[in-house]
Amino acid sequence: MSSAITRAVRRSISLAVFVTCSFVVLEAFGADPPKVVLLTGGDPMQPAALMQTQAIRTVLNATLPLGTETFLDTLDGLRFGSDLLTPELFALLRKKYSGQHVDLVIAIGNYAAEFARAHHEAIWPGTPILVTSVPDVWLKKVGALPSTFVMIPYHIEIEKTFSIVESLQPSATRLVVIGGTSDLDKRFSDEIVEAAGKTARRWVSIERWEGFSVQELKARLALLDKRTSAVLYGTQYRDREGRRYFPVELVNKIASDAPVPIYGWYANYIEQGAAAGAVYDLEENGRTTGNVAAQMLLSSGQTQQFDASLRTLPALPARCTANIAMLKRLDISENLLEPDCKRLNAPHPAYRQYWKEIVVILFVIGTQAITIFAMLKQRHQRRVAEYDAATRRADLTRASRISTVGELSASIAHEVGQPLGAILSNVDAADLMMQSSDASDAELREILTDVRRDALRANDVIQRLRALLQKQAITFTPVVFDTVLERATSLVKPEARRRGIVLQMSFGAPDARVLADQVQLQQVLLNLAINAMDAMENSEQKDRELSIGTRHAKEGVELVVADRGTGIPADNVEQLFEAFYTTKERGTGLGLSIVRSIADAHRGAVSALPRSGGGTEFVLWLPLASAEFDQTHLRGSEAASV
Repeated sequence: MSSAITRAVRRSISLAVFVTCSFVVLEAFGADPPKVVLLTGGDPMQPAALMQTQAIRTVLNATLPLGTETFLDTLDGLRFGSDLLTPELFALLRKKYSGQHVDLVIAIGNYAAEFARAHHEAIWPGTPILVTSVPDVWLKKVGALPSTFVMIPYHIEIEKTFSIVESLQPSATRLVVIGGTSDLDKRFSDEIVEAAGKTARRWVSIERWEGFSVQELKARLALLDKRTSAVLYGTQYRDREGRRYFPVELVNKIASDAPVPIYGWYANYIEQGAAAGAVYDLEENGRTTGNVAAQMLLSSGQTQQFDASLRTLPALPARCTANIAMLKRLDISENLLEPDCKRLNAPHPAYRQYWKEIVVILFVIGTQAITIFAMLKQRHQRRVAEYDAATRRADLTRASRISTVGELSASIAHEVGQPLGAILSNVDAADLMMQSSDASDAELREILTDVRRDALRANDVIQRLRALLQKQAITFTPVVFDTVLERATSLVKPEARRRGIVLQMSFGAPDARVLADQVQLQQVLLNLAINAMDAMENSEQKDRELSIGTRHAKEGVELVVADRGTGIPADNVEQLFEAFYTTKERGTGLGLSIVRSIADAHRGAVSALPRSGGGTEFVLWLPLASAEFDQTHLRGSEAASV
């Protein structure tokens, strides 16, 4: 119990310290993230440089509460020379950062460090400078740096690379040094040759291959023997013909089929095909630089003065790294390497190499036993879901019919009210006649006949409404297409009169029989007719014309409902029959969607076309019922009620 309490207290204290530090840091930075300038001496598009700068930014953004606002400026002195560009770059950067508050400048490489040392007070006065990726020998040459500078040097241990060569190629006596023609290329080659002269091994010959093209290098390398020749690659930014390279690109091109191992001292050289080397990892340098930069920013003031013992960090070590796949290609045993040497591209045992395939096979075998059960369960669930979906569709279809009847309520009330008013008038007349002495039986019989006719008329309207509103099972039976639709027009006519719309009907398929549900077929007509009348709401009186007709077409029969309304834009035609899409202010967007679902259920189709002279024409097509109608369709009809 005491240990648990102790852990809880520690967590509470840690949380309090973290929150307190966060508030302090946020107050120090204010509302804006710190501004950091990344000043690179080389081309920032080099793969290694990209890894380095990306690692710096990643660490800064992950460590600092607000992240950083980073500016990237490049001198590219490796390819163009600092003397040529320095005056113009100085003027540009001075103008660029005039009036800008910069919290930290990170100078990457020799050229950037020299530029920052010479011009930092003119461009970034008082701003701390973090110098990284500079060789330790450079620091010894330049002497004392300003007190606002912090250095992260590196040390290229060529001697350690020669030790790796000794381990892997103990009989080699010929040394080939590959380099370019730029000043930096030659300097690296000089360092390799100088280090070779200090090794215990006595090389019979040391050759400098400087500035050769890729084709020349490949041809020369093809003549070497791994038993007698060792190859070290420095850098080649430029060849003798003036072609420029990223040094790592050259490694990739010459190492893939070379008969001898190629050694280098950058991590990305090994990744791109060099065999081994004591390498300097620029990505590791980027992470280290980012951590140091974050510490400097978290403890920042406007001007930092650093103690001389703290301004230069220990140089990053060079680590033995080998490309095992390349060594295997050259038939060189990896056992010759030191145990702590980092191994890249090492082949895995079969069970590790094919573990995905093994897992897949086991998974397939394991799942076969439950697949049948799952499929049976899925089949049952699918049937339940289909029944539920059919029920919901039926409820939605019935709700749409109720909504349609609601839209027809005014005309329906008038249609029922007329016969009821006539009945009332006839009853009053009969009552008066019976009170008078001169009432005749003939007149009373005539009145009763009128009452009966009007009662039947009102009852007919009520029965049609009841058929539409009643919840009943969907039944597909052979019906006469025109007869079913003509019955539905009795509800359309009063609404057309109420709206002042001329109704034209032309039923041209009197003998056509279709396999359909009568109520759903009538619902299609009502939905299309009401949509057509709504489309003509703002039309002039002379254009308020609704056409309803049927016709034979393509082994089936069509219902055509056409209006003279505003029409439908061509880009909206495809959306008309989607659920909840509507152009009406008070529309639900379900009417035409239900029409399409009814058409699909009847194995038909519905479409909308622009009408010549203005307006829209909706066409419902249904297949004709055969003499022996489709019993399968009858058995498969939905059991849900609508």
